Amino acid sequence: MSTLRINANTTTVCFREFDPAKGKRVQASLTFDDHEKALAWQKVLDKHGPDRARELIGAARRTARPREVTLNDNWAETFISGRTGVEKATTDRYRRYMVNDIGPAMGDLPLTALCAADADQNSVVQQWVNEQEADGFSPKTIANKHGFLSGCLKEAVRRQLMPFNPCDSTKLPKRRHECVFLEPEEFDIVYAAVPKRWQPMVLWLVTTGMRYSEATAIHVGDINTHVDDEGGTFYTARISKAWKYTGTAEYKLGGPKTKRGWRTINVPTKTIDALQLAGRGKDQLLFRTRNDKRIIPQQFHNLAWKPAMEAVAERIGKKPRPHDLRHTCASWMLNNGAEITDVSAHLGHESIKTTVDVYGHLDRRSGHRASAAVAKALNKVADSTT
Repeated sequence: MSTLRINANTTTVCFREFDPAKGKRVQASLTFDDHEKALAWQKVLDKHGPDRARELIGAARRTARPREVTLNDNWAETFISGRTGVEKATTDRYRRYMVNDIGPAMGDLPLTALCAADADQNSVVQQWVNEQEADGFSPKTIANKHGFLSGCLKEAVRRQLMPFNPCDSTKLPKRRHECVFLEPEEFDIVYAAVPKRWQPMVLWLVTTGMRYSEATAIHVGDINTHVDDEGGTFYTARISKAWKYTGTAEYKLGGPKTKRGWRTINVPTKTIDALQLAGRGKDQLLFRTRNDKRIIPQQFHNLAWKPAMEAVAERIGKKPRPHDLRHTCASWMLNNGAEITDVSAHLGHESIKTTVDVYGHLDRRSGHRASAAVAKALNKVADSTT
């Protein structure tokens, strides 16, 4: 580790580095007129070593603005504080990312230095992602931290504080869990294994495709009955609430995850009948504990889902998560005539791209049309050669 020697007008960083000519580590030092720059250099030195520190600081200075801005030098906090329409729990989480993960790794580097690459063409950001993966963080957690950093640096590029966003070329670790889609007969087996008290909730999740945070926030009054032009009855559910993490053990009601998450969906009559809504107050949670409280994910998993999976996973050859009921809903819609745009609106995806990326492979109609067109052309070729 390096040490500091502070004089009247200068600050010297003392450290040891390998001298190829002598074949051993020797004492070295670097003196700064600015004490703050000396501290920044020391942090980079202790993190990356002398050679890499000189390279990063040198690259930054070649393209530096008059004042070298860093993430820790208030830029990250400026970005976080400037965001609007963001829950306090989210900004608190961003600040934890900076304190625990991003700040110690690269927070003291000038923003321009984050664009530098090592001999293997890995940026500082890519090296950090690789270290996070090696430390055992899940792909989703890494992606969340990287998403925040990318947004932070994107704004820095917009303000011309750095030439480009190195996050744009980062290769993130792949998520290990693949979507599980249940066939209707497989769902019947799962449903029968779920304790009876939880069956209406499981049926609701698979037929509405709602996120768990949305399904457990919906109230009886959000269910509406309608009469169509032919006198038939149908039902809708208005999705306008979701449980939000507050950074503590308490959750609070907020809006859905995305702007398009505010939506009204149709609900099958069979699903409504299973709820037994007669006599229930409109302000009651649709799904609740016996004490009229929110059903937390651990309760649902331990009391409903885990017992069912232990009973049927080997039989159906799959082990879906509760969230896979949402994926199953999407697959049922696509396999029974719904368009991909219908699925996107029903699930409340912010972008149709999200729907296509996750479920596009299930919609084989475009593939069938393409194959039929090729076959038609092929038939013409065959006719001309006979």
